[in-house]
Amino acid sequence: MLKIMVAGIGGYGNYYMTNLLYGNCPENCELVGTVDPYVSDGPVVEELQSRNIPIYRTLEEFYANHTADLAVLATPIHLHAAQSAFCMEHGSDVLCEKPISATLEDAASMMNVRDKTGKKLAIGFQWSFAEAILNLKKDIQKGVYGKISQIRTIALFPRDMAYYRRGSGWGGKRVLPTGEPILDCVASNATAHYLHNMLFLMGDKTDTAAEPASITAEVYRANPIEMYDTCALRVMTKEGTELMFYASHAITAEEKHRPDFVIVGEKGSVIGTESGGITGTLSDGNIIEYGLPSSDKLRTTAAAIENNTLIPCTIETALPHLKCTCSIAESFPEIPVFGDEYIDYNEEAAQYTCKGLADVLENCWRTGKLPSETGAPWAIVPHVIHFA
Repeated sequence: MLKIMVAGIGGYGNYYMTNLLYGNCPENCELVGTVDPYVSDGPVVEELQSRNIPIYRTLEEFYANHTADLAVLATPIHLHAAQSAFCMEHGSDVLCEKPISATLEDAASMMNVRDKTGKKLAIGFQWSFAEAILNLKKDIQKGVYGKISQIRTIALFPRDMAYYRRGSGWGGKRVLPTGEPILDCVASNATAHYLHNMLFLMGDKTDTAAEPASITAEVYRANPIEMYDTCALRVMTKEGTELMFYASHAITAEEKHRPDFVIVGEKGSVIGTESGGITGTLSDGNIIEYGLPSSDKLRTTAAAIENNTLIPCTIETALPHLKCTCSIAESFPEIPVFGDEYIDYNEEAAQYTCKGLADVLENCWRTGKLPSETGAPWAIVPHVIHFA
């Protein structure tokens, strides 16, 4: 029986708690404990108490009383490195939520501990664990679509001020009061999956992702935060594929756009949506249906531990995404703000938005352009970042 501990049972941690407590627990797995210093009363707490599953405030308290084969970390970004290391040093394999960490230095330290302990360390970019995405990636690798020239992805997720004030108030922060970097932004957190997914699809192996050669970046904010809530990126991979990424929190609920992507290849194209599934169309008219990009990363990771098989998303897999977000943060020490004439604040929704932003980003996604290339009145000259 694989013993599992979950740290961070509120917020996204509810995904794991639902699987483990309410009927979708992986076979041969047992939840033996949880860790959360901010836990409050609620159905999950009542369920844990009814099953005599303990809730500890710290990892130290948990490991003083228990062991775990797999530690699942659904905790804030700045805690990932230290907590992953602590769990691996105490004998646990780890499934750490995305992104890897706040900095490349933290990622390197996590790799060092993993290599020293010999433990597995998975990074929870959920689409990288999805059968539909993995099958699409295999077809791309086999050349079914020929050389891929471009992938375009859009994800418009409205977020209110409560989102930025959640937990200990780390949302949207560049640096915490302690001096720790966190670099929390639209591209590193809520829509990180979809920037990473383009890099992942262009990886030459199941568990690799394409390396960025350059980024042409426009980032903005409507919210009173330290980092950006909106971005438009052109990432050129070292193999010459253009990856266009559009994401924002500064849009209204009516303008929400669930993640969609388009792949353009020599021999065909692919359209993917989170709700409608992924469909490839070849030049000869043949259609390939891949299904919905749904995944069970907990089950996949548990199986990889039990059978010593490949984990599709490791630190190495996710590192190109972190390189992108860290380099953008460094390139923009101050985030450009949409002009006052474009910013709306809805008191009832407690939300900042930018007028017309959704239409601009939708048009950019369809045409493969950046806002500055379409004449958007608030657009800035992009920053161009080159990688060695």
